[in-house]
Amino acid sequence: MKIVPVDCNYVQESFAASYLLVEEGQDGIRGFFVECNTNHAIPYLKEAALREGITPDRIDGLVITHVHLDHAGGAGVFLQEFPNAKLYAHPRAARHAIDPTKLVASATQVYGEAFMQKMYGTILPCPAERVVVLEDGAEIDWSEAFVRMKTKHVRGHANHHVVVIEPSSRTLFSGDSFGVSYPLIHEKHGVVAIPSTSPTDFDGEAAIESVDWILDQDLNRVGLTHFGFLIGAEIQIAAMQLKDYLKMSIELVNKVRSNGLTESEVYQSIRDWYIEYFDSKGVALDAEDLALMEIDFKVNAQGLVFAASRE
Repeated sequence: MKIVPVDCNYVQESFAASYLLVEEGQDGIRGFFVECNTNHAIPYLKEAALREGITPDRIDGLVITHVHLDHAGGAGVFLQEFPNAKLYAHPRAARHAIDPTKLVASATQVYGEAFMQKMYGTILPCPAERVVVLEDGAEIDWSEAFVRMKTKHVRGHANHHVVVIEPSSRTLFSGDSFGVSYPLIHEKHGVVAIPSTSPTDFDGEAAIESVDWILDQDLNRVGLTHFGFLIGAEIQIAAMQLKDYLKMSIELVNKVRSNGLTESEVYQSIRDWYIEYFDSKGVALDAEDLALMEIDFKVNAQGLVFAASRE
């Protein structure tokens, strides 16, 4: 099994990845994708497949970890461009992929029509007959290439999230359940991971359970959608960082409820904690590092404030 990371060039380089699985099947080489990002990323996915000698008709499937637009916004266009592929998704994500009306309306209300069109394009529905629903623990039987991938529902980031394990390489594709990592920061400092606690489904206890479940698997590497591989001992290091941050996030949610912290105060608390936490581990994050993570601090603050508003 060959696994090829594909940079989707979303927002910036090395921020959102798709993964192309390449395998020699009974009738030749075939491919399968994990994540597709937005409509604008589909040409990058086609180019990656062609570089591996795989024509669009020999891509057998796409699994999306969840239906957030930076992971699955391009699914409808993907199915148009790869005519024999099926879409595999969590039951709740599958419904939105088949009929994205509510998803698009909600995102448009937040971001505005001009921004939506620029970032995501027109989000197309996925034909129901080409969508396969992944119940908890379901396997994806990629029969043409004799590959069987395992899946697991995980909560904490989104209630419609699934992770995928490719057993022959012992690779888990984590979506947003095992945090975010920036290659430029990783190259300078080693593992520096941050969870994604964005709106609207953040659940700190469930997120910690998901991290622990991933940690308990027999893995060689974890493929992060944001961005790249964690390998070997890096998985344990990232898990510790993620759980420490998630525990702090749970405390912040409680402070928002009890003390009425504003979103800007939550943002500042997250940023300060992150700097102090890594400083205590001998990692001095510089201005360039913090600028890369700025979007995470802001979106994570929004998610914690939203979580505090739920009863």
